[in-house]
Amino acid sequence: MLPEEVLSIKDLIKQSGAEQELQYGTSEARLRINLRIDDIGLWKSHQANHPGKCNLLLACESNSGELSETNLTWVVGSAIRSAWAEGSTKAKDLLKTLGVSEQLIGLVSEHCPGLGGTAIWAFHLERHGWLTATPVGSWT
Repeated sequence: MLPEEVLSIKDLIKQSGAEQELQYGTSEARLRINLRIDDIGLWKSHQANHPGKCNLLLACESNSGELSETNLTWVVGSAIRSAWAEGSTKAKDLLKTLGVSEQLIGLVSEHCPGLGGTAIWAFHLERHGWLTATPVGSWT
């Protein structure tokens, strides 16, 4: 039997259809769930090249120092950092520390199954302020 979060991510993939993405929220606080196979593959490749226990991959402004001393940013030119958050509360706290708004954290909590669990989620902020979340794993 598959874990509930895998089934939920498979449901997201089905819901996204040909667009391979879902969007939630308002124009000011928008969560985009990216389910494009190529983008998932890029995050998986990074994870494979940086093994270790993680359930979050984060596009940050800096790859040095404490994680809490940087901010989430867009992917191009960013430092991809791995993190482990024990439970959804810790994952949401970490995102808040990285500069993600409460509104976006609420959307993440509602629409990213398995956050802070065994599912791996990659996050980056887009230049216009939207938060993009990508599930990293094998869902086929």
